[in-house]
Amino acid sequence: MSGSQLKRPRTENRPSDRAAFLFKRRGRMSEVLFTSSRPLERAENLKAVWDAFDGGKRFARIAPNGRCAEAENAELDGRKVVVTDEFLKTIHGKDACKVVHVGHGITGGKTYGLDQKVRYYTPEQTAQVDYFIVTGAAGIPIAASQAGIPQHRVLPLGMPRTDAYFGKEKGDGGTCMAKTRRAYLYAPSFRAGWEPNAPAIDWASVDSLLEPYETVYVKRHMMSGSPISGGELERVVEISPDEPSVPYVIDCDVLGTDYSTILADGFLMGKPGVLFCPDWREYVSTRGMCLNYPDDYCSIAVSDEKSLVEGFRCAFLSGMGPVERRCMELMAGACDGHSTERVVDLVRSLL
Repeated sequence: MSGSQLKRPRTENRPSDRAAFLFKRRGRMSEVLFTSSRPLERAENLKAVWDAFDGGKRFARIAPNGRCAEAENAELDGRKVVVTDEFLKTIHGKDACKVVHVGHGITGGKTYGLDQKVRYYTPEQTAQVDYFIVTGAAGIPIAASQAGIPQHRVLPLGMPRTDAYFGKEKGDGGTCMAKTRRAYLYAPSFRAGWEPNAPAIDWASVDSLLEPYETVYVKRHMMSGSPISGGELERVVEISPDEPSVPYVIDCDVLGTDYSTILADGFLMGKPGVLFCPDWREYVSTRGMCLNYPDDYCSIAVSDEKSLVEGFRCAFLSGMGPVERRCMELMAGACDGHSTERVVDLVRSLL
């Protein structure tokens, strides 16, 4: 038999070819796939787990339509674990692949804390998730209800991104706030189109009420609209919404917000809070809240510019009180500086 007779077309799909193909890719078969619609550096929970996981790993972006080809081909790749901060559309071969959802932000997405009770996810999406990570035991029934996931699949391991907070003091954030004698940070929530519009704050009035040693730093949500003021203000400074928030929370003395879960970030760092909520009745009736707002979230809630400045001063002098500590325990009871370790241990146990 001639050598030419031994050759077969390269396009022929023989079992031996398939085995050789998988053999070449066996390194990928043990990889953990990390997915997010954001760049990895901006996907804070995902990035913390990525950095701590020392096994085979790969990152793939989720497309605007919610699809991720690498995740959907889990069966083809022989992949065992997908770690994501989104709800994926579908995963082929899901029976052989475990999905761990770590979510965005401190609460793993809109699952607990100041966020609404509205369920965002379809049964098809939640069926893809095997383990849903939340900030503490108190969040299990709420997260299970909102995400439509059985309680035994909701794990109170804490949010990995919060591990970086522990042991930090003012100045460790490396921001312009560190040199301010009294630095107040105001970081409002993002309001979607169906929510009440945010009440306008007269920042010129706030500016006129501040003492020379006080500065209010305003950081809009990265998806929010226009700057707060077109004029020059002396003691009110706007921070670019594209910058990460955590360094500014580290360097502030008091954290103000309306309904954002950033309040829990501040509490974990020992920062007292102030709520600016003149529209809270309309807001709560539209969105729904997980706790009794504002009484269960913060001991200082104000509704006008003068009260906002006075609230910042009062919070600076009084520090965190029983309401704030109780809220922190409810919102982030498992955030103790070791959340990433627990999530990484979970991932390893699934390989």
